[in-house]
Amino acid sequence: MTTWTCKGAFALLALISLAACEDGQGGAFLQGLDGNSSNKPVALSQAKMAFGTVTLVAPEGFCIDKSSLKQNFALMARCESLGAPSAGTGAPLGILTASFSAASATIPTPGETAAALRLDAITDPVSKDHSVTFRASGSPPAQGLSKTHWRGTARVGSQMMALAFYGPNGGRAVGAEGRSVLNRVINSLTDG
Repeated sequence: MTTWTCKGAFALLALISLAACEDGQGGAFLQGLDGNSSNKPVALSQAKMAFGTVTLVAPEGFCIDKSSLKQNFALMARCESLGAPSAGTGAPLGILTASFSAASATIPTPGETAAALRLDAITDPVSKDHSVTFRASGSPPAQGLSKTHWRGTARVGSQMMALAFYGPNGGRAVGAEGRSVLNRVINSLTDG
């Protein structure tokens, strides 16, 4: 077992977690999920991230909110909540974020990620060659979302991607289906 002891890696995790909060992301990024927003965001199926080094592909039923895009951050939600009603059928209700940064030597363990992000109640960890996924408990980004959510970290080329998937209490996103959504994102990653 590799122990992740680099102080820089903790800074990396902190930056990844804060990326979702920059530019007023807070609870405002949930605007439009009820379908009543008159200022609908533009839905994308994929986006170039990390200055073009990675192509992020939204999992089936999800779209990327174009207005959320930064070089290191993207927010995804069911497509109908982003103005593409025919593309989101059947996807679990939830908010999925992806953050990118330069890859470190090793992928952080669930415990290391939890310590850096002040998460607890880690369950269901699964580690693979270039990724790790797990469920944890922590403060949700907006009211109405469960404290229990899924986290994932994956390496693609020179980049490390951190994922967070939140859904409503008792919703499909916080159950086993949540890991499946994360795995679809991880498996779709491509260089450039």
